[in-house]
Amino acid sequence: MFVSDRRQRALYWFLTWIVLALHLGRFFDFAAPSGLFVYQLALVGSYAFLFLLPVVFVAWLAGRAAGGPGQGAAARLAAVLAVVLAGAVQIALYGDHLVWRLYGFHLNGFVWNILTTPGGIAALGSSASTERDVALLAAGIFALQTLIFFAARALARGPLPAPRLVWVLPLFLAVTVGERLGYAVSHFYGYTPLLENAQRVPFYQPLTMRGVFEKQLGWERPQRLEVATARLEGALRYPQAKLRIEPPAKPLNVVWLVAESWRADTLDARVMPQMHALAGRAQHFTRHFSGGNGTRIGVFSQFYSLPANLWFPVLDARVGSPLIQTLRKQDYQMRLFTSARFTYPEFDKTVFVDVPREQMVEDAEGETWMRDRRNVERLIEFVDRRDPARPFMAFLFFESPHANYNFPPDSVIETGYLEDFSYADMELERDIGAIHKRYVNAVHHLDSQLGKLMAHLERRGLLDDTLVLITGDHGEEFMEKGRWGHNSTFVDEQLRVPLLLWVPGRAPQRVDARTSHADLLPTIMPLLGVANPPSDYAIGHSLFEPQPKRLLLAGDWDRLAFLGEDYKLVLPFSSGSFTAMQVSGADDRALANESAVMRAQLPTIQGEMGRLRRFLGH
Repeated sequence: MFVSDRRQRALYWFLTWIVLALHLGRFFDFAAPSGLFVYQLALVGSYAFLFLLPVVFVAWLAGRAAGGPGQGAAARLAAVLAVVLAGAVQIALYGDHLVWRLYGFHLNGFVWNILTTPGGIAALGSSASTERDVALLAAGIFALQTLIFFAARALARGPLPAPRLVWVLPLFLAVTVGERLGYAVSHFYGYTPLLENAQRVPFYQPLTMRGVFEKQLGWERPQRLEVATARLEGALRYPQAKLRIEPPAKPLNVVWLVAESWRADTLDARVMPQMHALAGRAQHFTRHFSGGNGTRIGVFSQFYSLPANLWFPVLDARVGSPLIQTLRKQDYQMRLFTSARFTYPEFDKTVFVDVPREQMVEDAEGETWMRDRRNVERLIEFVDRRDPARPFMAFLFFESPHANYNFPPDSVIETGYLEDFSYADMELERDIGAIHKRYVNAVHHLDSQLGKLMAHLERRGLLDDTLVLITGDHGEEFMEKGRWGHNSTFVDEQLRVPLLLWVPGRAPQRVDARTSHADLLPTIMPLLGVANPPSDYAIGHSLFEPQPKRLLLAGDWDRLAFLGEDYKLVLPFSSGSFTAMQVSGADDRALANESAVMRAQLPTIQGEMGRLRRFLGH
């Protein structure tokens, strides 16, 4: 049996280690210089061993607890645990590789937030075929692990030598120490190719030895670039001052419409004829950037005019949006609609925390285009049944342009789209064109629903006293810069969104200056009677007063991007060392002089971080 046969055990764990190493190898491009190739092999071998070690220990411990070495129950329990736990590790690695391939990051706090927050998994937009394929994949991996078990049993009867712990452990320690030292030296000298390869390993734990190298060995770094991190700490101070509200004699109604994953270049006459026509009648901002590359920060930046690194302090403090506070103080009738959940991201604890639950309507049943249509009807009904003596505010979040990009047959303008959308078995390089066609059809459907709402407001004569804002939470990339979807990088495809603003009495205007979601509150709050200077509650500027050559901010779960006219510079919240920074041109192209750009922009970045710290006190 399994526990009593040491030879079989050793062969089983050795074969499992090989499969794990092959699995980890999928994260790498092995067409690398010889030195990097050796380092990649060291990474794959050592981390496959590390991932396997807890499984070996648990299986051994269970066998001991069930009666110790020998035949019977202990052997069977250890065998089952060895197969199940090793299979679970293989499944986790497969999922991590899928996340890495799509989005460029590993399973992390953001992914954990998706899995544990109500509505998080639904927000991924997975289909029935995805769930089926994932189940089949998991069954296949467990079947493979079982096959490895029986292969080890068969090999144990032959002459093949089994690995022995007395030489496995020293070899593992030598490889691990060498890999650790290689990383430490590369970090010290800023050798980014090796550092980038290390970050491809899930849960990689970096080792730095700057103090030892400088103080003990007397080494000197050829590059010295230390910057402030994007982390902000302290108690939230937001707004900076109590809002002073002077209600207008004729208050404006507010209709705030946000579409998932709506990128700027879809606002054209073919894909969105109704919104394209509206753009000629309204304020159209053609170079508008979201405050984030995902829904959480994209919506947060709209309603707070704050950067991504203040999301967590706001969430912890349960501070609502100053816009919502302003409307509630003026007794606005309010109704919020979403075709997703208000719990994911946690908008019920941030943006809309002050809104009574009965004024928040969720629809998460059925296809997303159906939800959007139902919510449009609900919003129209709310407008028609409201008290006309009081102003109103309506918010609607459209979900159909989110992957997997849903639409009805009457919205098809691109044929040849991918009909069966499964995350588990799609090949991006093969399918991305057909996936993009799904997206175009979904956005065309969005146009019909936005047009329906605007037509209804116009028929009812409400456009004379209603402010209408139409935008996206973030963009969507289709491999133009190497990724699909959003939440992964800060390229224009993931950040640029349409912005249409209808302000009664204001002449149509096309604005080509760079603008941001952070500019929405400084534009709208004065129209609602807020007398405070925008600096009390915003980092942006009024859209009616474009600022040339300004620095925009965008962010995600753990990074902040500084968007200049000529460059983009990204800092993580937790580490601001040379190797943690990323820089590119404003057009997302690689720069030949990255270090020079970093040095030149360091004072600007430091100044911007200092400006943000005013929202936190100690």
